Amino acid sequence: MAYYGCEVTMRSIAIVGPTASGKTELAVRVMERWPIFEAVSVDSMTVYREFTVGTAKPTPEELRGKPYHLVSIVSVEDEFSLGSFLRAVDAVRSDLRCRTRLALFVGGTSLYLRAIIDGVMPPPRYLGLRYWLEILGTYVEPKMLYDLLRSVDPQAAAKIESNNLRRTIRALEVSFGSAGLQSVYGGAFLETRLSDVLQFGIDLPREVLYQRIEDRIKMQLESGWVDEVEKILQSGAELSRTAAQAIGYKELMSFLKGEMSYDEAVYMTVSRTKNLAKRQLAWLRRDKRIYWGADVNEVFELIAKRF
Repeated sequence: MAYYGCEVTMRSIAIVGPTASGKTELAVRVMERWPIFEAVSVDSMTVYREFTVGTAKPTPEELRGKPYHLVSIVSVEDEFSLGSFLRAVDAVRSDLRCRTRLALFVGGTSLYLRAIIDGVMPPPRYLGLRYWLEILGTYVEPKMLYDLLRSVDPQAAAKIESNNLRRTIRALEVSFGSAGLQSVYGGAFLETRLSDVLQFGIDLPREVLYQRIEDRIKMQLESGWVDEVEKILQSGAELSRTAAQAIGYKELMSFLKGEMSYDEAVYMTVSRTKNLAKRQLAWLRRDKRIYWGADVNEVFELIAKRF
């Protein structure tokens, strides 16, 4: 293996797949086999310090001393956008290059991953327009704004849940602010190019994946997830728009506030997590550059053949 200044001749790797598919386990195995790699989290929720149990952050025991960047770097009160993430990734990659290390990207936030893979920068922000849309969102049903988005940017609407007000407002902000010339999911996000990052995906059978999701949520609840959420509520923290939508945290907060029963909160958490997994796979399967395997062992063998 040759090194040239702060550059290395091997390529970075991305381990992709739906939530609960075994990405962290695979990442640890890769780092043990090839110590040149250091894991970099590609997850919009594990960045929050206060979210631990419910985001399935890798434990020190799981990592066995291996590095894992961009985990627990901001408070739940902080806004953390795609732009914030890309700036953080640039800093990590610069550090890795100058230590002759490579990034091992691990995570399920597909938008973040595509921005890394294809070098995409997020559309500009139009703060005055966004503020107006947020005020409007307090007076009308989310579906009304979603229907408006379907008329001005059906491409973005097709990738957003109709009740996701935050993402709907962001898509409208970009569409209106650019006079219809840009889409929050347009342009480079619809195209692929040659990349310096090799992608390997875990594609478990659906019934296996769904059982893993149910088992993990049960384990998280038994490991103190409700206590973690209660601690956040008692702290008086005002969650950012992104943090407030975190799967499970939103539902358990509603339970603790008396807005739904415990069983309802758990049911909604499981349902939303399975829907997330379905959307993650749909997004990833559009990228023909991904090398897929049916489980962690098979994907590890695919990686070994490349190196």
